[in-house]
Amino acid sequence: MKKKMVSALLICAVAASGLGALAVSADEGNITEIIWQWPSLGTTGSGLQAVEDALNAMMEEDIGVHVTLEPVTFGNLANETVLAVSSGEQLDLCLSVGTGVGNLVSSGLIEPLDDIIEEHGAAIVEKCGSALTGGYYGGELYGMPNAYIQGESYGYLMRDDMIEKYGLEIDTEKFYTLDEIEEMFAIVKEGEGDNFFCLVPEPTSEEPLSRNTFEYDKLGSTTASGVLMLNEDFTNMTIDNLYETEEYAAYAQRMYDWAQKGYISRDAATNTEDRDVQVAGGNYLGYFSWSTPGAEETTENKWGCGLTTLKIVDGYTAGDRFQNILWSVPITSANPEKAVEALNYIYEHDEAAWLLQYGIEGQDYEIVEQTEEGTKIKYLADDPTTLPYYQPFGVYGDRLAWPVLDPSPTNMNAIIREFSDSIPDSRKSPALGYCFNRDSVSTEFSAVTSVINQYIPGINCGSADPETTLADFQKALKDAGIEKIIEENQRQMDEWAADRS
Repeated sequence: MKKKMVSALLICAVAASGLGALAVSADEGNITEIIWQWPSLGTTGSGLQAVEDALNAMMEEDIGVHVTLEPVTFGNLANETVLAVSSGEQLDLCLSVGTGVGNLVSSGLIEPLDDIIEEHGAAIVEKCGSALTGGYYGGELYGMPNAYIQGESYGYLMRDDMIEKYGLEIDTEKFYTLDEIEEMFAIVKEGEGDNFFCLVPEPTSEEPLSRNTFEYDKLGSTTASGVLMLNEDFTNMTIDNLYETEEYAAYAQRMYDWAQKGYISRDAATNTEDRDVQVAGGNYLGYFSWSTPGAEETTENKWGCGLTTLKIVDGYTAGDRFQNILWSVPITSANPEKAVEALNYIYEHDEAAWLLQYGIEGQDYEIVEQTEEGTKIKYLADDPTTLPYYQPFGVYGDRLAWPVLDPSPTNMNAIIREFSDSIPDSRKSPALGYCFNRDSVSTEFSAVTSVINQYIPGINCGSADPETTLADFQKALKDAGIEKIIEENQRQMDEWAADRS
């Protein structure tokens, strides 16, 4: 406690003098203060301080760092980072989710990490492996991912009670076509009637059927800047307008046909209720989603019933897979080296990552099984949001070294690791490590994004007839400048590829 007080007093004194933030060297017997974003649901339990204290009891002694966890609502991480850094506040570790680091880099808000990670991030490099490619922008490293699944597979998640009721024969090892799945839709729909639906779509998602129709790579951006179509050849290096491909046209037509057949609710485009809640309500058969190991157990808990996954797309790796969760060091960090060292600590020390993710044993969770295959834990409340400490977002360290939550099998991490290791190089994007810099076409990018947001709800939910709508959509994209964006994206990627040849 004395070390914390000394560090805090020195930092405040220097800040008051106008000299900026001070990071005190641990080599001199003092502690470096690190301000670290902590993603939250919007509320903070009473146990956050206990977790922070337990973490600091480890980190102060081991690496001379005292961490202050700064709660930020998950959906507001980007805004809070901009506000904090723009106002000059000390912030040492920030989190970007689903966006890559492009905006933070182009705004000059975060530090390059190539030199720092070599000396202070050995465990991050070792545990993340190829996932570290997702943190590069303009040829430099700016973001550090968590270590987890190295790719995704996709399928249709279907309620077991409906499978049993209609005697559907499911082969869990087979890869199904959408036509074969539609045959099952027809059987269930006929039996259940008008008020039962076979699919909960995602109205605002740019991912057609959660990528269950074809493989592609968004290249560290969104579909507004084009994609690499990988479904025919994972060596393809030509960027396409997704919305002008034959594959997308077929997808749009299928969704319209399914809506006409009553497989999709008429209010799907305006229904904002979570799709798991909709399925749990009993009037839906399931939805298309990722089918990587662990998906069934997680979703069953939300649905309140058993489910089976019909596999559609085998595992593959796209570059944007590694740009979903990225830790960065803002330019207002008091000590970027110590910030990376603090993050590295949770990759190197599993007990620190467990603490940040699950809280304190006996207070927030209990161990229900511990074997050579792994550790299984159980929250100490049916509703974990009522616990003193609850962290719902899996963003810390090496996730495959964590305990698994009951009722997942104790060896679930081994199953996931085996899945990741099984993805062959022949099913990995040739552009891993490339990230589009859209600064020079930012105006066009915003305009194209607005067009996409306007049209995709109707197409995703089958309420828009592609015979007329798709052509209008494509014209609006061209008018907004998508061809200019794709041309710039292609130029950048060609240069990136040439530098690596």
